[in-house]
Amino acid sequence: MAIDTDDRNSESRSAVAKSNAMLDFLGCSYRATVRLIKGLPSRFVNFIKRKIKEYRNRPKRTDISRVYVVVGYTTKKRVDEKFNAERRMMIIRRGLLLLIFILILFIAVDRVAGLINYGEMAQIFGIESWDEVVENDPFADRNKPGQGTAYTEPEGTN
Repeated sequence: MAIDTDDRNSESRSAVAKSNAMLDFLGCSYRATVRLIKGLPSRFVNFIKRKIKEYRNRPKRTDISRVYVVVGYTTKKRVDEKFNAERRMMIIRRGLLLLIFILILFIAVDRVAGLINYGEMAQIFGIESWDEVVENDPFADRNKPGQGTAYTEPEGTN
């Protein structure tokens, strides 16, 4: 019988130890959560204040170029040289980007124009020449030769 009572006592001790460990964990988690929630408003306010202070302390900018603050062992001439070098590089980059875009546009137009069969397109739309297109132009003045499709005011409408 002594063996059975020892087993029961060891089981109850391990259950108590487990429940104590669980309570310790839950208590620690609760305290940490409360501390986090209590600290959120002040952390948020401090973050906003810090960002506002950084924004106010920045040098005033009039364009997208960098603003240099002379600190340490440098001169205004050196800063101006660096600013001008960066500005030239920015202009060169924009120019190259524009050139690449224009080249891609020309290549695309050349490829598409090569795919179009103008004879077939004329058959699809039933157009043989430009004379057929402008033949029924309501704005053309047929009395004057060489006018083509230009609009002229009818006489006597003044």
